[in-house]
Amino acid sequence: MNKLKTISAIVLSTLVLGACGDRPPEKKAASQVAAKVNDGEISVHQINFVLQRTPNIPAAKAEAAKRQVLESLIDQELAVQQATEAKLERTPNVMQAIESARREILARAFIEQKVAKQAKPSTDEVRKFYGEHPELFSNRKIYRLEEVGFAASPEIIAGVKAQLGSGKTSVAEVVSGLKAKGIEVAGGVTVKAAEQLALELLPRLSQAKDGQIQMIENQGRVAIITVLASKLEPMDEIKAQPFIENFINNKQKSEAARSTMKELREKAKIEYVGEFVAPAPAVAAAPAAAPAEAPQKAAANPTEAAVNKGIAGLK
Repeated sequence: MNKLKTISAIVLSTLVLGACGDRPPEKKAASQVAAKVNDGEISVHQINFVLQRTPNIPAAKAEAAKRQVLESLIDQELAVQQATEAKLERTPNVMQAIESARREILARAFIEQKVAKQAKPSTDEVRKFYGEHPELFSNRKIYRLEEVGFAASPEIIAGVKAQLGSGKTSVAEVVSGLKAKGIEVAGGVTVKAAEQLALELLPRLSQAKDGQIQMIENQGRVAIITVLASKLEPMDEIKAQPFIENFINNKQKSEAARSTMKELREKAKIEYVGEFVAPAPAVAAAPAAAPAEAPQKAAANPTEAAVNKGIAGLK
């Protein structure tokens, strides 16, 4: 069911692109047409394109997924037809959204072309990564965690740290105190494998005893994580190899993307204007279209959030 919801979201998220101006008529063979919608058509190619962006659909749900994609595309086509009839593609906001999407697609296509060919990680590289991260593999654990998150001022955060550090105040009491001050607190109990946790946090959790609390701060936001229980489920090097190769390969692509953008900036003539005349030298420009560094699974598309979360989804 989550996969089908994802498919619908993907289709609907492309609605702006689908309304890009007057579309030239396309001649399709009868076998390529999946549905006719008024004077428009939905092709099999459109369905396949969406399915390609929704990896790891179970074989048993493939037909249902195709049907869900088709129904979502029909909804999209109906909305596009109405938008075109109302000439919405000529309104400033829509024109700006279309141009923004076009630029993002072109930039990403360029980066992906530049980093497409990366050498397969060597056996030594895989073995080295495996050995350097026992908490992900040889000592891999499944954690039952209580996670509590909130945003607050430095003073309040310092107070929470002092309370937890004293060992006399429970997380529940801290949460009650925060709520009494009108601070929104979110969280709950979750079960996560080692690879689903932030790579920089994992060593701390792997050494934590049951009931031990970790407090993570990041620019005014705080996460209080309590290890309620953990169970050892190691992964051997043979099973880990494809995931490690995928991780290293995506990391190499990300580094190549940054290097490409750095080279382009060095060659370009860039002149800041107005309030941007003197940009802070400490602010580093990151390539907006750089690929992510870590995969969900060996066959899945990488996600940008995975850059800071280790090898997400290893199971």
